[in-house]
Amino acid sequence: MTSSAVTIAGTGCVCAAGNSSAQAFAGAFGEAGRFLLPTQRVNRRKKKSFPVFQVDERVVEACPQGHSMSLHFFLTAAREAFAQAGVLPQEFLHKRVGVIVGTTVDASFHCLEVYGRWRKEQLTSQDVQELSDYYHTSTAQTVSRLFGFTGPFQTVVTACASGTDAIGLAKGWIDSGLCDVVLCGGCDEINIVPYDGFIRLLIASKEKCRPFSKNRNGINIGEGAGALLLVSQQVRQEFHIHPQGYVLGYGNACDAYHPTAPDPAAKGLSKAIEHALRQAGIGAAELAFINAHATASQANDLAESVAFRQYLAQVPVWGSKGVTGHTLGAAGAVEAVLTLQALNKRQVPPTVGFEIYDESIGFSPTTQVTTITKRVALSNSLAFGGCNAALVLGAQDYAY
Repeated sequence: MTSSAVTIAGTGCVCAAGNSSAQAFAGAFGEAGRFLLPTQRVNRRKKKSFPVFQVDERVVEACPQGHSMSLHFFLTAAREAFAQAGVLPQEFLHKRVGVIVGTTVDASFHCLEVYGRWRKEQLTSQDVQELSDYYHTSTAQTVSRLFGFTGPFQTVVTACASGTDAIGLAKGWIDSGLCDVVLCGGCDEINIVPYDGFIRLLIASKEKCRPFSKNRNGINIGEGAGALLLVSQQVRQEFHIHPQGYVLGYGNACDAYHPTAPDPAAKGLSKAIEHALRQAGIGAAELAFINAHATASQANDLAESVAFRQYLAQVPVWGSKGVTGHTLGAAGAVEAVLTLQALNKRQVPPTVGFEIYDESIGFSPTTQVTTITKRVALSNSLAFGGCNAALVLGAQDYAY
């Protein structure tokens, strides 16, 4: 194990492919993702024409009064992470427990009904209180308070790299000794803002997305959450925790190329990958596979391919958004959980949606179940504003 490795004690996930880490990974092997026209919860104002990847309605219906759906998704995933670790949250109350949550919708767009009434000058006293609560809370702060933790908390909003950045920052909190335990990950729900936004950018598809395929024609919005429970070596030993894996390296680089388009030269992504590999102390030849951002937009997939061909040639590439959709701020965390599942089960699923080899991409992603023996993988994210982030993750037996 490298000196910078941080133990992952447990993971949790909820997304269109399944209601737990294991279910979501099993769903990644086929057409299990719930791909439906938007429900009333998602889109009430216009004709519904673009299907989206939605979380199971049984999970949705369990959302407590007063919680945003994004918060509910994350708490659901977090409870699974604690259960997988075999530790109750209250057992950590005497420890320095931090919380870092990446999100976009939950930080910006969950008070649209109040906003609509404000535009019509019809605000009520209840609305005023709701807005006050909104301005004085954050997702991470709320999670920390609900679990009774007293350590630092941070909500990360770096668009679609938020979940990846949250995990990388959490690793830093453990490495630096700031925290003994960090609950981290990402969450987002579908609502009208990203739904309309991607349609108006002309990068949304009415069909299931086709990552890296020559006939790809856009993304599908998704929703959900991924949670990882990171612990220090001391906590791991004290609580006799059996690792689910390790965060070995993290890299982040912003190229600021364009507000929404990726840098076609992939300079920022390449730097993020280089930093992550360097911190992990490994070379590209040691990677079992890459879990790519793979949104199935023309520009994003092409930009990723530039970085992969330049620095990670011959490493198998998997795109998981064909069964989860693009879960926005949750994407990096959901994909980190799926990456760990693949490492621990020694199988990489096929890239659902891929159909036709694209000469400009220069490689085909996984097209069938692929058995792996290497114990390390890369998961990366690209985001609006030129944000790029990468994680190097190790399997649960990586240290042995």
